[in-house]
Amino acid sequence: MIRRVFCVTLCIGFAAAALGVMAQEPRRIEIRIINPSPGQKPEVREPEQEKIVAPAPPGVPAQPGDISQIVRQSMPAVITVISGNKQGSGFVVSRDGRVLTNAHVIQGQSALIRFPDGNNVAATVLRSDADKDLVLLRANTGSSYPTLPMGDSDKAVQGEPVITIGSPVGLEGTVTRGIISAIRKAPNGVTFIQIDAAINQGNSGGPLLNAAGQVIGITTAKHSQPGTERLGFATSINDAKQFMGQ
Repeated sequence: MIRRVFCVTLCIGFAAAALGVMAQEPRRIEIRIINPSPGQKPEVREPEQEKIVAPAPPGVPAQPGDISQIVRQSMPAVITVISGNKQGSGFVVSRDGRVLTNAHVIQGQSALIRFPDGNNVAATVLRSDADKDLVLLRANTGSSYPTLPMGDSDKAVQGEPVITIGSPVGLEGTVTRGIISAIRKAPNGVTFIQIDAAINQGNSGGPLLNAAGQVIGITTAKHSQPGTERLGFATSINDAKQFMGQ
């Protein structure tokens, strides 16, 4: 059974009027449950209490579940994307400065990408797919950029803990966590990972990480119907890999 869900885009301008960035129009996506049992309804659960792990020293590989270390290692490759009057998030996928984000974040064929250290780099659109809502950018200058490791979203399971990093309402480097609430399929074949981690306008294009610090999705949309909470959706990283030709 197909359920129509109305979502808002997660890209919005900075709250400061000086930046002159405007909110985006709502997006609409249509999703369905994969292999549902009769009468099955989506279930959103509170994230399970995770075991507290002492942070590993800098440079030491993060252990599964060590959220603080995963964040420290991932943050340098998570960027803010500014394009025209639009703003969202993104992440670096190659050492030569290729950046993955959502198509609805980009206006035209260029963007400014801002790194956590405050460095701003102009970027150009290499590839775009409005149907999948994905864009691949490339930094116009620089090399040896930090990157995020890609996971396998086909191995993602319901109840698995996840982490998001992005720039909601311009608050760069914001981290939230939750679980995978469900795996859903759109009529166009794109797989969406439903999450209960808090996401807001401006998170669009940011990475969804698993407990090993691997990207398994691209934060894309949230449910906007009044009375609902913590219903977010991320495009699977395997769909993004196909888009990038990997």
